[in-house]
Amino acid sequence: MNPIRRRSLLGAGTATAALAASGWLAGCTGEQGGGGDRPKSLQDVPIKELGPETPGVNYPEGYVGARATVVEPFGDGSTEFRVVVPQDAEVVGDWNKNTMTSWFEKRTGVKIKFTSVLAAATDGSPDLTKVNAMLSSGDLPDAFLGLPFSNDQVSLYGQQGLFVALDEYIDVYAPHMRQLRSDYPGHQALTQATDGKVYQFAGINDCYHCASSPGRAWINQRYLDQVGAELPTTTEELREVLKLLQEKDPTPKGNLIPFAASVENPVDTFIMNAFLYNPGGSASGGWLALADGRVEFVATKPEWREALRFLRTLHDDGTLGRDAFTMTDAALLQAGNQGRLGFVRAYYWGSFSDIEYQPGALWKDYVAVPPLRGPAGVQYARWDHFGYKTSPLVITSACKQPEILVQWADAQMELEAFQHHVAGNQGENWDWSKKGAKGINGKQALYELKAYPPPAGTSWNQFGAMYNSNDARLGIQINEANPNFEAELYRAAQSYQPFAEPETMQVPPLIFDDTDAATKADTAATIYNRVRTALASFAIGETDINDDRAWDDYVASFDEIGIKAYLELYQRAYDKRPK
Repeated sequence: MNPIRRRSLLGAGTATAALAASGWLAGCTGEQGGGGDRPKSLQDVPIKELGPETPGVNYPEGYVGARATVVEPFGDGSTEFRVVVPQDAEVVGDWNKNTMTSWFEKRTGVKIKFTSVLAAATDGSPDLTKVNAMLSSGDLPDAFLGLPFSNDQVSLYGQQGLFVALDEYIDVYAPHMRQLRSDYPGHQALTQATDGKVYQFAGINDCYHCASSPGRAWINQRYLDQVGAELPTTTEELREVLKLLQEKDPTPKGNLIPFAASVENPVDTFIMNAFLYNPGGSASGGWLALADGRVEFVATKPEWREALRFLRTLHDDGTLGRDAFTMTDAALLQAGNQGRLGFVRAYYWGSFSDIEYQPGALWKDYVAVPPLRGPAGVQYARWDHFGYKTSPLVITSACKQPEILVQWADAQMELEAFQHHVAGNQGENWDWSKKGAKGINGKQALYELKAYPPPAGTSWNQFGAMYNSNDARLGIQINEANPNFEAELYRAAQSYQPFAEPETMQVPPLIFDDTDAATKADTAATIYNRVRTALASFAIGETDINDDRAWDDYVASFDEIGIKAYLELYQRAYDKRPK
């Protein structure tokens, strides 16, 4: 649920290589720890510990996550730090006039001058022209906060001296980060560079339902009832349900789309997992899995072919058409709002229906379809075990007091500060829950959202450093007067988790060196186009999936693309990953 879409900051590998080749990165050596240098002596600095707990906060039993503690000011306001952040006119507004900014300055004693990076109009990702100019010219701020630097970029820039190594600063000045690492032992490895050091102060947003979101599917329960069908549990049952929906079309105008999906909500992340583990793919990579520590490409396996054969039967039945592979998100939403969708592969209800909290709202007719069992007994839910890391704070070599900004970021993780920076003013927009109030998971609620999203200019909209654990997220109090669909998504995800692929099968986030990053980007884009084109072509019979020669040609096409070298560079990165 990050506000920034996951997109490469400077263009995978190529712009990074250009900066390095220009000599700018190689000539950048910050005296405060950039490039792997030790920071100024911290031997005599007392290790900062968590403050006393704030009274009046009711934690659920077994709670794991950030706690509300007393935070004493550690800055004296004599230095103004320059921090570059994303622009968010709708929620954050002017960062320098935001009420969270003024509240946090009083709490920490640290004065920040924010510079916003313009957001692009198309998808919300930042227009990073200013960032590129700063990086190439050397006119650096003290830090960047909430921008989607990739691990590749952070690793390269850190080792070239552009970003400060934070390991010893965290050891001394960051008790909340140390607590996070203790609670989430795998977190540190997700933030380490290839030299084993940490150049980013990255928090977590451990969203339970988000782990299954790319592979979820939904079906209209009211339509099922009208045609006398039940929720399908196997691929064959899905086929029969789709045929029944097609034959007895329950839509008011008789224009049902039995099986719907879109370009951004692809078919394969749900269907293929009844035949083999399929993580899905994107233009930046994908369709890769681990088998005994070896990286494999799944979209040419015999089980993938069997899944394509199943899709072809749906097409032959007349229940799966080309529109499932070509429909835009806008068209999917329009068809959903017209009540035309039976079964739909989508992230959540808002992908195909307007979310309205009123009796008879269309989206409430749709229930989650748990992972299907395939003919060979395979039944996986596509589950992201590593997706909780958030966009980081990175401190540049221009910063004269990195220890202050590390404390500043760490103080954002304290639970009360976190609530302010995501939900706005306490008492107005949110407050601690009373004892006995219930959260999303039925346990003691932690906090109540009185107005969400918060009024403009009162929060940082999840751009700050945050320790938003699973328990904290599920601690949102159920509020009928101000409902949200987190509770419904939690219940939907519960039907997927039992079928999650083992963590050892998922390729974790990896760091690629400069040359490999550029090669990977180019090859991944070609693979993406080939898989998606062939998926549709085989599924709707334009290419015969039962023709061995056609299948062999498809498999051989990846040799021409360079799949062997692609897998080798992934294997190198996997073998070198921080343990």
